[in-house]
Amino acid sequence: MYRRLLTTTTLTLLLLSTINTPCLSAEPMSKPADVVIKSTTNRDETNIGDYWIGEDFAEGFRNNGLSATVDYRSEYQTKHTPEPKINIYMRGYTKFTPPFPKGCNVLYVYYPMVFHQDSKNKLSKAQLNTRPLPPENTNLDDDWQNYDVLAVASKSYAEKLNQNGIKAIYTPQFTNTSKFYPEKDESVATDILFVGSNWHDRTSLRYALEAGFDVAVYGYNWQGLVPDRMYKGQYIANTDLNRYYASAKIVLNDHRPDMKEFGFVNNRIYDATAAGAMVISDYMPEIEAEYGDTIPMYKNKEELKELLDYYLSHEEERQKLAEQARAITLHKFTNTAVAATLSTACEE
Repeated sequence: MYRRLLTTTTLTLLLLSTINTPCLSAEPMSKPADVVIKSTTNRDETNIGDYWIGEDFAEGFRNNGLSATVDYRSEYQTKHTPEPKINIYMRGYTKFTPPFPKGCNVLYVYYPMVFHQDSKNKLSKAQLNTRPLPPENTNLDDDWQNYDVLAVASKSYAEKLNQNGIKAIYTPQFTNTSKFYPEKDESVATDILFVGSNWHDRTSLRYALEAGFDVAVYGYNWQGLVPDRMYKGQYIANTDLNRYYASAKIVLNDHRPDMKEFGFVNNRIYDATAAGAMVISDYMPEIEAEYGDTIPMYKNKEELKELLDYYLSHEEERQKLAEQARAITLHKFTNTAVAATLSTACEE
């Protein structure tokens, strides 16, 4: 599939949204910002996962000794004096005309997005700052080559881009260990937990229900589609989510088809494992390459049923895998580690 995409003029990345939920926004800056995150969300959209990616990214830079703040969607034109050293642009489905300061400008491709390899409209930063507003949901034909760093949350896709002359670095999605750590709470304990909204075919939940398992379900648009006794609420506050993950025997995870196809691992893998949960996910070779067998994966309903039956009744093995997966996450997939990678890329 990659070969076919990359030998035509179209390179298909993708950009959508996940879920997660609330916490306090970053504290006001007491000194000029070294790093500014341009978020795809508005300041009050704390129930959207992208909000927290921006907030946690900023905290990761602070953990590396840099001052950082977030400009939300309506604040893209905010002027910072002096200009930041690093500007992280989280591209979403919005009109996208942020200023291009003199610092290092990074396009963070953390979900799939569309652009064309043969686009040649490279502009100076002065030209970028004076061009007219592009159309809604622009596909970045005139944008991708104007960034100093293209940071891609898929290792395989970043490699393919580099092979085709597009400079990209692997910058995975991540967790924030100041929020996601083991904190069990018997009041929210469950055997099987699913957190995610009904935006696409959620195979982990569908297969589990079809196989006869009871699942605690949190997310939008499930009312009337799952049994009332299983539906627990629309979302869990992001600051509380670690208690739910840590208190579940098993956390289910799956990916959108576009993310699976292009190797983008979602941050639920990192958040849940950081909280000490055992995760069972849909199969992705990218997860297997990093986590080995510490995150059991399924390819069909029969495999998921077998995994759930086994690990619900084998507590010691379940806890051992959870501990091993958590160690991998803390070593490789934190906001602090990813921020350090981007800081280094901007210095090169």
